[in-house]
Amino acid sequence: MKKFWYQIFFAILVLLVAKDSVRAADEILLPLPFENISGRSDYQWISDSFAIALADLLDTPGLVVLSPDERLLACDRAGIRPCDSLTLAAKLRLAEFAQANLVLIGTFEISGENNSTTLAVTAKLVETREGRVVGKSFNFSGPIGDLQTLQGLLAWSILYERDPALPYSQDQFKRRARRIPLRAFEFYVKSLQATDLQSREIFLKRSIKEYNEAESVGHYAQAIYELGVVDFRQKEYAEAIRNFRELIKDDPRYLESLFFLGLAEQSQSQIGSAAETYERLAAAMPLVEVLNNAGALQISKGDFGRAQMYLQRAAVASQQDASVRFNYGYALWRDRKFEQAANEFQAAVQINPKDGEAQYLLAESLSAIGKKTESEQADQEARKLLSANNTYAQWKTKPDKIPTLIRLKTDYNRVNFYRLNRQRSSATNLPPAQTRLALQSLDRAKQLLNEKNDEGAWGELQNVLSNDPTLAEAHYLRAQILQRRSDIEGALSGYAAAIYWNPRLSAGHLALAKLYLGRGDRNRAASHAKLTLEIDPQNQDALAIKRQLEGNK
Repeated sequence: MKKFWYQIFFAILVLLVAKDSVRAADEILLPLPFENISGRSDYQWISDSFAIALADLLDTPGLVVLSPDERLLACDRAGIRPCDSLTLAAKLRLAEFAQANLVLIGTFEISGENNSTTLAVTAKLVETREGRVVGKSFNFSGPIGDLQTLQGLLAWSILYERDPALPYSQDQFKRRARRIPLRAFEFYVKSLQATDLQSREIFLKRSIKEYNEAESVGHYAQAIYELGVVDFRQKEYAEAIRNFRELIKDDPRYLESLFFLGLAEQSQSQIGSAAETYERLAAAMPLVEVLNNAGALQISKGDFGRAQMYLQRAAVASQQDASVRFNYGYALWRDRKFEQAANEFQAAVQINPKDGEAQYLLAESLSAIGKKTESEQADQEARKLLSANNTYAQWKTKPDKIPTLIRLKTDYNRVNFYRLNRQRSSATNLPPAQTRLALQSLDRAKQLLNEKNDEGAWGELQNVLSNDPTLAEAHYLRAQILQRRSDIEGALSGYAAAIYWNPRLSAGHLALAKLYLGRGDRNRAASHAKLTLEIDPQNQDALAIKRQLEGNK
């Protein structure tokens, strides 16, 4: 069976990209670094400056623009080094790995010296499938000091070529491109090109210094974020905390900063702050790694009930993640729910039989519920695996001295992060008319379902999710239709998407409990029945499933 997490994202992605009517926002553009054809290495930073600046400037309604980080992820998947000089065929292949249907490529040439140095730029959009140029090529030139002005002009020209009704002027784009002082921008770009943390730190500090000395408005959020990450990687946690706490909700990279801020706070024994940081992040970005850390930190706080809330969601989403299953079992064990804890530790040791801590706690849990034979087997494994430093003996003789055993994720799946963040932004920025259309289609779908017209309702639900893919009720109703069509895998994905967007949708959890029970998947059935009852304690169907599972032990 596919992992539950993939079911969620598959369900959402299908609805986002496989529509009868594709919105303009489904055009995905990958800006690449421009090629330096002058051969002057002291200006090589300008190459990446185009990819960085244009990823920001071109990000307007109607066009999804991939970030430099997403380009690097695509390079990794394609087996291409980011610094490689690429042929057109390689650039198109990279765009395909990035799932972009448009790629922006260009060159620049430096001429002259000192105050007479000039920059000449050429650029074009290429459609990735056929490798054809879209529209015209763009050519601009000017003094090197006007680099950002030229980048703003290029961005405006590209968007105007696509849509002459563009509601922004050239001057607006030029001003936007010059928001960051040129020297601050230069050192920021050079920091991203640096191959070691020490050099990156030097460039970032110089970038922030240049920004502040220019008396610019606000702060250079991107540079502050990157400096925080460098501090974190170098285990300078106090400095990382200071930098990350400078960022505010509307800053770029704010959500990513929370992930590392929480880890830095935990490393400084600021458990309360770390737990609060991850609670904020989990509300906005419920990735498995985030839910895992949010739950683990609640264990450290001693709030085992809240820990279970996060960790159960993580365990449901990622059944084969040994760390998540261990943490969930540990939260249950600390809460003296030994039978449920044993189930999670059993899952953890099935994934990793060499996990001595999981074997030890499995033995303890089984012993607590009277399963002596199974407990002794796990205990023997724990004795062997925890022999180093006399750990097993110390835990047995002084159980109150067992340290807190939480397992934190130190990084997150960036592909999933960017995908989910874009979906969130898209949903948050829906125009009122689009929201109204989605709700009107949802009402029509419910009426058609009452009339037992599944075909008509299906079309309306597709319209709903085309306008707003985050409406949990639409995912739920769509899953019901799939279930009636005996498409059980599709129904599971649909219900999973529904509870993803609304974790308190009890009907979605109940539907999953019933489907998993029918397939003999007792653990998942029990998990969703439990979640249903946490939301609706008197739900008779969930109570019946609970009694059935308990009666068949």
